[in-house]
Amino acid sequence: MIDNILEILIPILFLAGLGVFFAAVLAWANVKFKVEKDPRIDEILAALPGANCGACGHAGCAAFAEAVASGDAPANGCPVGRQKVAQELSRIMGVELE
Repeated sequence: MIDNILEILIPILFLAGLGVFFAAVLAWANVKFKVEKDPRIDEILAALPGANCGACGHAGCAAFAEAVASGDAPANGCPVGRQKVAQELSRIMGVELE
């Protein structure tokens, strides 16, 4: 009777131990390899019209927001948002419009 219980209990405890071990490794990796995101990206994305049209030359508003935040795209690069969005993006980025 006890042998039957041990035959079931040992693999269960072993797998539970493996689960705890791998959870700890993943938690450590999450902290160690965390990628910091520029907080301006979310602010820029909120100011964009959200058309995801690609008229700016990027694959949607999120890609354009990342490009503006990194300095790879101008603040007035969204043709859909026109001057209003360009002014807001220039305010967020702290640059003057051309």
